[in-house]
Amino acid sequence: MLQKIIVGVSLFLIAGLLVTLGFLGRVVTDTVEPVQVRQDTPVSAAPAGSTETSSLAATVPQDFLLLDEIREVLQEEFFDPDAVANRTLETGILAEIIALGGSDTFDLERISNIINFIIELSPDMDSEDVQNAAIQGLIRSLDDRNTSYLTPEDMKYSADNSDGNYEGIGASVDSDGEYVIIIAPFDGSPALAAGIQAGDKILKVDGVDALGWTVQEGVDLIRGPAGTTVVLTVQHPDGSVEDIAIVRGEIPLLTVSRSPSGIVFKDRADNLVTDLAYIRIARINPNTPQEVRDAVAAAEEKGVEGIIFDVRSNPGGLLNETVEITDMFIDDGMIYSARYRDGTNVVKEASSGVITDLPILILQDSYSASGAELFAAALKENDRAIIIGETSYGKGSVNNAFPLSNGGALYTTIARWFTPDGNLIEKEGIAPDVEIRLTLEDFEAGIERYKVLWAGIDLLREQIAAE
Repeated sequence: MLQKIIVGVSLFLIAGLLVTLGFLGRVVTDTVEPVQVRQDTPVSAAPAGSTETSSLAATVPQDFLLLDEIREVLQEEFFDPDAVANRTLETGILAEIIALGGSDTFDLERISNIINFIIELSPDMDSEDVQNAAIQGLIRSLDDRNTSYLTPEDMKYSADNSDGNYEGIGASVDSDGEYVIIIAPFDGSPALAAGIQAGDKILKVDGVDALGWTVQEGVDLIRGPAGTTVVLTVQHPDGSVEDIAIVRGEIPLLTVSRSPSGIVFKDRADNLVTDLAYIRIARINPNTPQEVRDAVAAAEEKGVEGIIFDVRSNPGGLLNETVEITDMFIDDGMIYSARYRDGTNVVKEASSGVITDLPILILQDSYSASGAELFAAALKENDRAIIIGETSYGKGSVNNAFPLSNGGALYTTIARWFTPDGNLIEKEGIAPDVEIRLTLEDFEAGIERYKVLWAGIDLLREQIAAE
């Protein structure tokens, strides 16, 4: 593992910084006096199409010339052109070479020597950029999408927004490993008003290519003072690409609403629904438990027969508040378990008492994540609710922020969540009892905002009638 980390740090530094600055291009192609590792006789006959390779024979050891032949074949024939871009191939070469000299010891001196070598070759590098690149390389070697480095500025931003409001576009984000993606635009947010959709892939921010950005790197450039504009180039879930200008605003983090966003709470017969309550939980913050209590109390006062909880595109939030909300509806049973690196298994049980006995149905989609998944799974597996929609996102990790000496922090995974039945949430998600997927025909018919809701209304009414 330590060897993998060392390779990751070195790889990210060399490939992420040297390649972009043209170092490798100089080594291979510039007409400067080369540092000769050894003198070999150039090959006498070159394969077709290897003119450039032949021209390199005077400056590159013969053993390495084969690399250029392989590169040429890959770039002409490999089925995925993006996978054989120059930077990607150079990165792979250097990673394997560095790994040859690796060991099970975290050799900071060796890493420092590599960094100093890079800086000597490219003296215009900023030391802070080098440090951040090294940190990102170390983190990416973990292959854990939930681990990230928070700079001192990030930590200050978090403290400045501890009152529950912040300035930005109003959307939750994650990463698919290549690009930052939109999990959900918040209700009433500038992002939603501008046309940002759940599942949008952010290709550029103000014209800057976003390939390879971490979530935090994306957030740093997307957020900003209210009244300023940011242009996101996004690829929508349908594959279309669009430039969207968004005027940032102050985002109040209200988390619970009692009516569907932008539509009327009607059934498929176009009748107003009065026998059921609708409660949307958009995200989970310190105010959410009380907002849920108030919404349920209002539903009880109206004499409804069941409750629909909508956690579609809910990115989750705070663990303790998630548990508190879930506990409101489970009288006896497990809420979740968490498994730590030392094998310790921590079980969270529900306390006695519930705030309602009304039947519950949960709407979820593929962007319901983290706390929303924990909530849905606990109610489902304790026979307290039916879930309809799509399999959820699959973010089931316990994460903590560990302060660093520079004022920043490392946000990393310390445990995995499991459902009451022992099912892993991370990368698996929560399967619905009834799967409902939106199709192109639904959008063409204009019912994409109603289809899942109508199905939920029908199913919950059937359940109530059966009881």
